Amino acid sequence: MWSRKRPVVLLNAHLDVFDELVAGRSILKKGSTWTSDEGILGADDRAGVAIILEVLRYAGRQFDGTLKLAFTVEEEIGLRGSRHVNPVFLWGVDAAFVLDRRGTGDIVVQGGGTDFCSKRFGYWVKGMAGSGWSCVRGGSSDARIWAKAGIETVNLSAGYRHEHTEEETLDVDACFETARVMRRVLEHHRSLKRLMNRSGQAKA
Repeated sequence: MWSRKRPVVLLNAHLDVFDELVAGRSILKKGSTWTSDEGILGADDRAGVAIILEVLRYAGRQFDGTLKLAFTVEEEIGLRGSRHVNPVFLWGVDAAFVLDRRGTGDIVVQGGGTDFCSKRFGYWVKGMAGSGWSCVRGGSSDARIWAKAGIETVNLSAGYRHEHTEEETLDVDACFETARVMRRVLEHHRSLKRLMNRSGQAKA
């Protein structure tokens, strides 16, 4: 489903965490690394939510298109939230960016036995991201649902590691680096539109 007009981009992160957060816990900050003093940190996927909120601070000034946001629930127990998104909400969406990959520098283009995007789109995102980023295979995520709906989708690293454990950490600098990548993507909306038009012609 490709638009020949202004691009429509979906930004997605999930709201649920793997385990309950410990009441009264403290977040410990050592340089750019954050941890929890008790229980899980919960950066999977609150880091993705933070990235989207940061992107919204400047999107209106730099993006000539439409942004749609999907903050899903129950991702941790089978992608239930994304599976029940009203299909009408996805009409016209050209590209989806999921912010829910551990570590740094990963552009997940395939996972759970599903290709999330075309090679052309993956390479374009890598070009926008710059050095230190690469296209990789990953696990299951909401990206699989958007891809099955025919949307060019990638899942980007959000800076957390050791998710679902008490050793979970968040690299805040890496988190902001992903926000920078998204800023470049939106700044290059004309290039994105040309890419979509070429892909639409190839599918015709």
